[in-house]
Amino acid sequence: MDLLIKNAVINNLTTDVLISDGRIIKIAQNINVPSKTLIDAAGKYIVPSLKNGHTHSGMTLLRGYADDMKLQPWLEEKIWPAEAKLTPDAIYWGTRAAALEMIKSGTTFCNDMYFNFEMSQKAYIDSGIKSASGPALFDFFDPVKAKDMKINCNSAIENTDISQNNSLSLAAHSIYTLSRESLEWIADLATSKKIPVHIHLSETEKEVAECITRYGIRPAELLRETGLLDINLIAAHTIWLDDYEIDLLAEHNVTVVHNPVSNMKIATGGVFPYSKFKERGIRMMLGTDGCSSNNSLDMFEDMKVAALLQKFHTNDPEIMKAEEIFNTAAGTDTSIFPQLSSQIKEGAHADCLLLNQNTPELVPSHHLISNLVYSANGSCVDTVICNGKILMEHRRVKDEEEIIERIRSISEELYG
Repeated sequence: MDLLIKNAVINNLTTDVLISDGRIIKIAQNINVPSKTLIDAAGKYIVPSLKNGHTHSGMTLLRGYADDMKLQPWLEEKIWPAEAKLTPDAIYWGTRAAALEMIKSGTTFCNDMYFNFEMSQKAYIDSGIKSASGPALFDFFDPVKAKDMKINCNSAIENTDISQNNSLSLAAHSIYTLSRESLEWIADLATSKKIPVHIHLSETEKEVAECITRYGIRPAELLRETGLLDINLIAAHTIWLDDYEIDLLAEHNVTVVHNPVSNMKIATGGVFPYSKFKERGIRMMLGTDGCSSNNSLDMFEDMKVAALLQKFHTNDPEIMKAEEIFNTAAGTDTSIFPQLSSQIKEGAHADCLLLNQNTPELVPSHHLISNLVYSANGSCVDTVICNGKILMEHRRVKDEEEIIERIRSISEELYG
């Protein structure tokens, strides 16, 4: 499908953007070609869409369910028991709700980790956003559960159809829910299938202490010994790392994901070592984490919090400047996910946002990117385009009323 965007503002210049087969093929003034779809973007900025590097989409059903708790009790006493009630249908609609919230706030891609991922992937496809997701892998150090996990994982891989928008990853939960043997098996499988692995890493000080007690080494060293650093690895949180571990991540080209709002809310105690990652050239993404620990999927909010947290923690107002965190949120360095682009340029994937110049949060516009990071929020987004398709226009998304009503009904049925 061809899409012509007329009169959009790029770098203070009014221009047209022509999209075909999911890519931007021409940026120029006064483009006039026969087009099936035309958007008049007069008075609107066009910017890259945002990419959510780590979330648990199905957890929208647990938004506000268990707040103000420490991580381990939160997981073990509240979240895992609540998740045990989730049906495949509930996960589908929970993911549809997450996708709706992401679209409404300008996000067109998420790197997801959740069980029954087949339903999540169907929800992403039906919503039109891009994703990376795969089987959720746990064994809780139980050989029987490990055997079942392997069978289910292999079956899921064999029966998954990969599309241009939706790629496959292995969702290895963490070193505290997977045995060393299972971590090695996941590394071997990822190598043989050429599939990335998505894992929580060094989120809490307790996780590190338990790893040292059990294995005599720190978490990143365990990932090296099990082979997980030798593959395309996306590590979420990465807070409690020492310098040697950071060097290991750099040496093995690991992608790290900062989740500032979730980490602050659960009070994980450490702060994402942004400067050390930057010095070593480590790829970084920004993530919201799930709705039960954030409790929002608005990446604009996470951009601002990420920048302010670094400035406050280091007592340096010049660290993590607006351009840096916006580029991180837009996915500037996400070569691990080939379906993404992070710039408005010819040849790029057509994943972009239109924002009304008259939105109060964007006026005056001395510096657009500063406004996007420090004053904007998801409600400033007027139109969302993903892979050349319009997912939202004038803040209206197809089927949004049905999705919201379904979530209300399912939540009431499951949790009263």
